[in-house]
Amino acid sequence: VGQMTNGDWVVGLFNREDTPQTRFLSFSTLTEGEMKVRDLWEHKDLGTMNSISVELAPHACKVYRLTK
Repeated sequence: VGQMTNGDWVVGLFNREDTPQTRFLSFSTLTEGEMKVRDLWEHKDLGTMNSISVELAPHACKVYRLTK
């Protein structure tokens, strides 16, 4: 997790295991309220939410940008 100079957040979720894993992040650990979420690998806006949960294949990752 890192915060950009414009206030947006970049979040990377990683699965370093040999089996599928679920990764979860509540945005309340970063800021108050909901955030607009964009999947940076798939170039897709996912909408506004207050947390993210994703099932990752073995050795997979996802990277998201969170914007107020």
